[in-house]
Amino acid sequence: MPVANIKNFLLWLVKPFYSRDKQYWKVVLLCLAAASTFWLLNALNKNYTNIRTNYPLSFVYNPQKFIPLKPLPEEIEINVSGKGWKLLRKYLMLDVRPAEIIIRSLPRQNYLQSSALRPQVAAVLDGLQLNFIVTDTVLFSFDRRVKRQVALQVDSADIKIADNVFIASPVVVSPDSVLFDGPASIVNELPAPFPIKLPPVALDRSFKRFLPLDYPNKSLVTASVPDVEVSVAISPLIWQQVPVTPVVRDHPAETPLVLQPATVTIRCAYAQNNAAPITPDQFEAVVNYATYNPADSTAAVELTRKPIYLKRLTMEPRRVKIQPAS
Repeated sequence: MPVANIKNFLLWLVKPFYSRDKQYWKVVLLCLAAASTFWLLNALNKNYTNIRTNYPLSFVYNPQKFIPLKPLPEEIEINVSGKGWKLLRKYLMLDVRPAEIIIRSLPRQNYLQSSALRPQVAAVLDGLQLNFIVTDTVLFSFDRRVKRQVALQVDSADIKIADNVFIASPVVVSPDSVLFDGPASIVNELPAPFPIKLPPVALDRSFKRFLPLDYPNKSLVTASVPDVEVSVAISPLIWQQVPVTPVVRDHPAETPLVLQPATVTIRCAYAQNNAAPITPDQFEAVVNYATYNPADSTAAVELTRKPIYLKRLTMEPRRVKIQPAS
């Protein structure tokens, strides 16, 4: 076909679309709308078979008694047959009732096979025929929901403090307890009293701060308060070194003994309100001859008396050499 003929044919084909008559375009649009509507209505009135689609799933349970341990499945895949109208309504989620799985008591198993789910799905399809459920198994996990009041505590032994201070008062936690709410398998395993962790730094002054509750599985377990106020009084210490002469006890012979060194050094600390200096006569150090080691001629030194208000105490050396007096 010559090129000119092809050109003329194309011009003839598109010439109607160059019309400037508005009435013409209204007629064209009405024709297109009528044809589209007829096609759509004809398609929606047809029967369709073996259509795979997702269908909503709903778990019905008492949230005051039970709690899911993981997110519950929200839909399953099914194979259905039915008219286009019904399928369109399902795809648009217009007045679609989900298939319900009712939990009346704590399930013994954490799954439901498709055969057991078929009656619930078929009952809510409303005009669609259920051929089969594509999803083989629906998995879920529930536990009893419990509430447990647990005391809160800061272990003084876990508090780090600087060498020149001491804990001057009991640690105060406010509130002194917390109510945990969640799955029984998790809540009942929480320690009691529940420990509150302080920052891992040595305190050198009084501490008062809100600290968050640190507990596992926060997505499942809730606490009645998000944080607690912890306060502890810290006071400074006065350090002093005191030389003390130990005495030998339980020596079997009458031979005089000489200790080397003759004195031990006690380094002790006390609160500032006990401002009177420490004196050697407030201590009693004893060399226990029963701990004598012939290999190095040493025995252990034991401190048998000391002031009751001391906060810290060290003694050097812990063993002294015993020799007969010359």
